[in-house]
Amino acid sequence: MTSTSLEVTVNGQPHTLSAPASLADLIEHLDHAPHSIATALNGEFIARGLRDQRVLRDGDQVTCFQAIVGG
Repeated sequence: MTSTSLEVTVNGQPHTLSAPASLADLIEHLDHAPHSIATALNGEFIARGLRDQRVLRDGDQVTCFQAIVGG
């Protein structure tokens, strides 16, 4: 079984990953603490619990940002 690579853009910066890769895999690859950030994939918010189900595709645009809770 051969692995291919895919390129995604994270906050405007290119990143190459081995495919297949999920959004959760990308967060781990970036060394982000999964519970400390929020994510969007191609402009759509992705809840933490769904990151492992979202398979990345070549050319995807990912935004990682610190979630802010207001009061």
